[in-house]
Amino acid sequence: MEWMRTCESLSSGEMSEMAEGIEATKQAEAAASATGAARPPHPEGRAALGEHTGNVAGIGDAIDRCRGEPQQGAAKSGHESRGVINEGGGDINSKGLHFAGLRVSLNNVHVGSSRMNNVQDESIRDRKKNRRRLQILEIARGIIAAKGLRSLKVRDVAEAAGCSVGSVYNEFGDFDGVILTVNRETVQALTTRLGGVSAEDPVRQLYGLAETYLDFFAEHANLLRSLFEHRMEDDRPYPDDILQMVMDAFALMHPPLVRVLPDADDVKLALLSRTLFSAVHGIISLGLEERMVAVPPQMLRQQVKQFLDAHLVGLGILPTR
Repeated sequence: MEWMRTCESLSSGEMSEMAEGIEATKQAEAAASATGAARPPHPEGRAALGEHTGNVAGIGDAIDRCRGEPQQGAAKSGHESRGVINEGGGDINSKGLHFAGLRVSLNNVHVGSSRMNNVQDESIRDRKKNRRRLQILEIARGIIAAKGLRSLKVRDVAEAAGCSVGSVYNEFGDFDGVILTVNRETVQALTTRLGGVSAEDPVRQLYGLAETYLDFFAEHANLLRSLFEHRMEDDRPYPDDILQMVMDAFALMHPPLVRVLPDADDVKLALLSRTLFSAVHGIISLGLEERMVAVPPQMLRQQVKQFLDAHLVGLGILPTR
C-alpha cells in the first residue's frame, strides 16, 4: 500500500509518461504477434517477466524521476543487479525498471512518515503539558484570590487539577514555583494597569496612579497581598526578577515627580517616588483589611487624595482641584 500512496503523489506529467510506457509495450507485443514471433516458455507455466515489465517499468521510472534520479535506457553493464532480466528475450521498455531504486524510494517515504509521527507525538505531549501547567496556575490563582495565600495547599491544587503532587513539582520545580508564577502575573498586570494612566499633566498623573492602584487592589486584594507576603522556603532569597518588577511599578511615580521637581537630584527623586508609593500602598492595604474594620472604598479614595494633597503641599507643589 505504501508504493500505491507514493504513485498517487506523482504529477500529471509523470503519470502521462507511465501511460506512454504501457502503450509502447502493448505496441511491441502486437508487432511480435503479427510476425509470428513466439516467446520461450517460462518454468512452472508462469508468464515471462517481460510480459509485465511495461506497467511496472513506467511506475519505477516515474518514481525515480520524482526522487530527482531519472534512469535512462535499459540496465547497463556493472548495474545488472539493479535491472530486470528479460527472460523472454524481448526488449525491455526503454524507460527502465529498477527495483532497488523503487525500494529506496519507498523506504524514504516510510522514514519520512515515521519522523512526522514523532513530531506529531511531541507536539501533542507539549500541548498537554501546557494545558496542565495553565490549569494548575488557574487553580492556584483562584484559591489565593478567594481565600488568601495561607489557604493554598499543594495537595488541594493537585486534586483539583486531577494530577499527582509530583506532577505539580515537575511542572514548577517546587510549590514556591507555583506561587512565584502567580505573583509574576499579578505584578505584570498591575504595571500594565498603572502604565495606562495619562501622563499629560504630571500632578494629575500622580493622583491617577494612586487611584488606579486603589482600584486594582480592591479588585485583587489577596493576589497583591500574596506578592508582598510570600516567603521562600528554607529562607531562600526572593527572585530578583520579581523584585525588579515591583521596583519598576514604584518607579512609575518617578517621571511625574521629575517634572514637578525639576531641581531635585536623582537620588532624592528615587527615594521620594518609593516613599510615596509605599505610603499609598499602606493606606490602601490597611484600609481594605477585613480583619480590621475595613474602610469603604469611596471613603478610602478620599483619604488617599487627602494624603497626596498634604504631601504635595509639603513639597511645594500645588495639588489638583
